[in-house]
Amino acid sequence: MIIISIAFFLLTISIDSVSAITIDSIRITQVQDELAPHENSNAYIVISENSLEGFFVDTGSTINMTSRMISLYQQQIQSTSKPPQFVFLTHGHPDHMAGIVRIQEVYPSTPIYVISQQIIREAVKWVNFSCSINSYSAAQCAINYASVLRALSSPRLQLTFNHPSVKLDALSVVIKGETSYAGLLGLTTSSGVHFLFTGDAMTIRSHLYVSNFFETEVLPASDDALCAWAGSMQASVCDLQLGNRRSTILPGHGPTSDVSSYANDVAQNVEWLRVLRNLTFNSCNSTYIWNEMIRRYPDFGEVLLQVKGGLNTHVPADANSVNCNCTNGSPTICSVYNAPPTCIHLDFNGSDTTLACSMLSSTSSFVSQSLLIQPVTLLTTIIFILRICHD
Repeated sequence: MIIISIAFFLLTISIDSVSAITIDSIRITQVQDELAPHENSNAYIVISENSLEGFFVDTGSTINMTSRMISLYQQQIQSTSKPPQFVFLTHGHPDHMAGIVRIQEVYPSTPIYVISQQIIREAVKWVNFSCSINSYSAAQCAINYASVLRALSSPRLQLTFNHPSVKLDALSVVIKGETSYAGLLGLTTSSGVHFLFTGDAMTIRSHLYVSNFFETEVLPASDDALCAWAGSMQASVCDLQLGNRRSTILPGHGPTSDVSSYANDVAQNVEWLRVLRNLTFNSCNSTYIWNEMIRRYPDFGEVLLQVKGGLNTHVPADANSVNCNCTNGSPTICSVYNAPPTCIHLDFNGSDTTLACSMLSSTSSFVSQSLLIQPVTLLTTIIFILRICHD
């Protein structure tokens, strides 16, 4: 196998909250929220500089962000009338689909695809929740998302991209916690360079909405979700190594990451999760926990995310599960320390991925067009993606 060094091929341009990567006549533009670029969601424009056609991955956290995205796309394809060929929505969280209403206004014929019917059901629940707390506008709430979103049935036929020798692969994963159901989109260029759009399944900065309460209708009582999430991220590092592939991760939050820096980014995320679960199991005070995380790790998050309540959905549930009963956020720390449940992926220090790597190296699989990975086999998710052969 010939390993292609991305460093010699990529041209990266950074302008405010927009960055672009160009390779093999493919331009991938990451668009971020100007107010909170490191924590609010990313959206992506992918175009062919040959055919001047393209598609979107996710739509952004605000309508204004989607409007900027559309404006950039129109500049890049040199047309205000040519629609994107499709929109791929990685999952149904409100901050990734806030701009669907704008897409519908400007490009009503553009299909918006998700990997499964489960994502559509979750998206509808999240929209209803967002509308009930007035975080979505009347126009956003008026959309019939159940009919607008389309579950992929034939990805190779539906995810069309008019560029020679570019391969798209859509895969389905189940991640209990960060998001219950998600889709990953892989793009391989003609020279073999691989890009992976991960949504919230893998992240470069900690993303704290760790709750699948729409499934259980109650807040989670343990940190099982955090454990599984840490394991999946560790396993992805192993797969990059085992696959011997130069891959660029395009996450739903934070900056892009290539194989050389991704391992360090994952190690930082896992360390955050390790400390976070210790704090959440011994405090009902989300403000204290947030401040303590920022004190220890200044790059952990931004003030805006705290204001939006990123911790409030799961911190009290964890503390209450070990009989740390709170009244108005007090006490700050429980009188008796209770360790979280055992987690093989969080009970080790630093970036030790030996366990995950050994599990993956003994796994052999044939990749199908779309694979549903159950939680118990979550550690094998990325091996399916990074071992795809370019047909």
